[in-house]
Amino acid sequence: MDISRLRPVRISNHAREKVISDFFPELFSDDLSVGEKLSALEAPIHAGALCLYATTLVTKVFETDPLALEPYYDERKESLKRLIKATPKHANLTDDEVDRFAQNAIIADIRNSFAHGNFEISYDVHTKKMYFVLFPKRKDFVTPEPIVISKNALIKENKKVINEIGRRYMTFSEQMMQNEVDNNLDSALRKFMIPTQMMKITDYYIGSKPPAKQNVLFDEGLYYLIEYVLLASKMTYDQNEYYEIFGSRSNVFEAISLIRNSIAHDWIEFKDNATNISYDDRGKTLFESVGESAAKLLIVDSQKNIIQEMRKKHKPESTQKLTSDFKEIFDFFFGGKYDFKDIVDTISEFQEGKQKE
Repeated sequence: MDISRLRPVRISNHAREKVISDFFPELFSDDLSVGEKLSALEAPIHAGALCLYATTLVTKVFETDPLALEPYYDERKESLKRLIKATPKHANLTDDEVDRFAQNAIIADIRNSFAHGNFEISYDVHTKKMYFVLFPKRKDFVTPEPIVISKNALIKENKKVINEIGRRYMTFSEQMMQNEVDNNLDSALRKFMIPTQMMKITDYYIGSKPPAKQNVLFDEGLYYLIEYVLLASKMTYDQNEYYEIFGSRSNVFEAISLIRNSIAHDWIEFKDNATNISYDDRGKTLFESVGESAAKLLIVDSQKNIIQEMRKKHKPESTQKLTSDFKEIFDFFFGGKYDFKDIVDTISEFQEGKQKE
């Protein structure tokens, strides 16, 4: 592969909006849009990439068997081997040991890149070819060469995991399935129902055999669950941007860190027929409705996007004041009891006013 021919870009901030506007147009508010729009050819590609990433975060295929994703990393591995050999600590390693060391580093790089959103996409709008271009962040052996994974390989492995679980459910009797829903809905949601739904949306946008639009959603009432999954995935992808804007000590970053870590380590549980969700991250816990989580993520996502756009047009002191204001808004809404529907309306009005200034 000639990696110099790749043209990687970040998944657009409008990828989620594309999905919601296509499948839930009555619930989509264009007032939430900020920044440059995607073209009609690019929008489905970015939407599909976000949905594929969301599926991947749930199935954890990058954790269980990273090399099954058929990654291309020749240049990176050679560069890592040179760096390893040049380190006094590893000067006595044999060539085989250096090779294994580099290979293990590649595996860790794949896992960390997906878990922390350190990747971009490169695509052709005409051929629909797409690659996930991973840019690992390392503290030891720093080298710029990426790891490249094709869209098709990622789709293939996700479907493999989903199909294996699906075959198990196919052997269930009606009573066994009812018992599963009654007693293990959380597991069924996280391991099968959510990834299956997100994979269907992925196929609609970038699959080789896209399903008809009317056959994509299992249920029209899935809005909050799909919105939540997309927002959580986008937050995971953008976590470095949140850190840079809000700082690690802010309540904004603390809130998204709890959610991100819970998702990354599979420390979440859906409860009460998937109306509520529980997070657990090393002693920190949070229990709230799925709608409340979606509203929280919608607000911080909107805040981040607005600040990024403001930075392009205004002085640092102006954007710093806005950042401080946003932190206060977040603390006000999420410091106590609130109605998430009111929050969505308020943030929409707030953004509209800012855009008119």
